[in-house]
Amino acid sequence: MSRRVLALLFLILLTACGASKSGISTDDLGIVKVDNDKEIVRYGMSRANVEKVLGESEESKLKNMVFYENGVAVIYRDNSVVAILIGEESKGIYKTTQGAEINMNKEDIKNIYGNDNAIEKTKNLDYIYDSVEKKYLTDMPVEPEDRTKIYHVSVMFNDNGEVEKISVLDNNAAVLAK
Repeated sequence: MSRRVLALLFLILLTACGASKSGISTDDLGIVKVDNDKEIVRYGMSRANVEKVLGESEESKLKNMVFYENGVAVIYRDNSVVAILIGEESKGIYKTTQGAEINMNKEDIKNIYGNDNAIEKTKNLDYIYDSVEKKYLTDMPVEPEDRTKIYHVSVMFNDNGEVEKISVLDNNAAVLAK
């Protein structure tokens, strides 16, 4: 009987340690297949491990951005993932590790990532978190000491108010695309 109680407490603890509206971690900067939560692409992964999940990349004219099937793009720095973008072709195939998907509405996104820390613009909803200072930012930082320790979740909406693109990335990738 005590094993069951311990197992239940462990499951509750695991659930509670997931994404939190109190911050964004590198674990939140990832995508997962909708029908197979074991197929994850996450911030910091090597290109070789990413391609085990996404397959081989398509040719790209952009220096740092690599395109994959199903509307996924990845920016690598030193052969590690620093940005993941999903678009309309990803609908029903990929979602963020926190559950955000293409075609959701703004309220769905706020339910996942929080209302208080959202930076709202006409067709965007952004969350910017400084992992060093442990606080959400209200605007894009100009010259932070370490751009790689500031994390973004950026969501773009179409004219119907539905999610069209989602990006999870660090500030260096957001500002410099590298």
